[in-house]
Amino acid sequence: MSNQVNVSEKLAVMMIVAVFALILAVSSCYTIDTGERGVVLRFGRLTAIADEGLNLKVPFMDEVKKMSVRDQNLTLRTEVSSSDIQTITVDVSLVYSLDPSMVDRIFQTYGMIIESTLIRPTLSEKINAVIAEYPIETFVEKRAEISNRINLAFAEQVAGTGIMVKSLLITNHDFSDDFNKAIENKKIAEQGALTAKFTLERMKLEAEAQKVKQASLSPMVLQEMAINKWDGHLPSYFSGDQLPFLTIK
Repeated sequence: MSNQVNVSEKLAVMMIVAVFALILAVSSCYTIDTGERGVVLRFGRLTAIADEGLNLKVPFMDEVKKMSVRDQNLTLRTEVSSSDIQTITVDVSLVYSLDPSMVDRIFQTYGMIIESTLIRPTLSEKINAVIAEYPIETFVEKRAEISNRINLAFAEQVAGTGIMVKSLLITNHDFSDDFNKAIENKKIAEQGALTAKFTLERMKLEAEAQKVKQASLSPMVLQEMAINKWDGHLPSYFSGDQLPFLTIK
């Protein structure tokens, strides 16, 4: 009877050991997906950066945080002021990625919140600084130039931090209601001025044409016109120095 108890106890211990070994084996393996890097922390201290694929860690001691090195699309909406103190709301799209070779430095400096601690504040500051150099009326015409300048300024500011800037575009903008109304009134006034100018030019041309027409009506021309108009009847009276055909009605 005691032998059966010993055997049962041994089997139970073996099962516990096997389960524990299985847990250790499972917890010591992890995978890093394509486009990611693993930050390996041992009791909170960074010890390694894991590449894509299957990796090993020390169970219960190591913690792995995954960081994406794929292209990220960040959108930012902000209100800025032009050089003539007009408010513009702009939507900016930034495509960036983290340098895989600098993941350890990025994590040590910014942790997992690099977007909120570095990217967004820096991008917002550069947007404001660049647009503040342009009057609002040139914004639409020079939007591509402004986008390019913001891109260069932002890339220069974050150089060396591990952020790789791929592209930056102003995707949308909106002027204040007051400015839109002012533009509408200006267009109406300009249209009215153009209409008045056209009317004046037309009147001048008509006056010049009338002068030319009157100057061309010489006595001989008038006589010819009268002859062509004559119906064969002589006028009832005319003065001695007057051509009879000119009195024909």
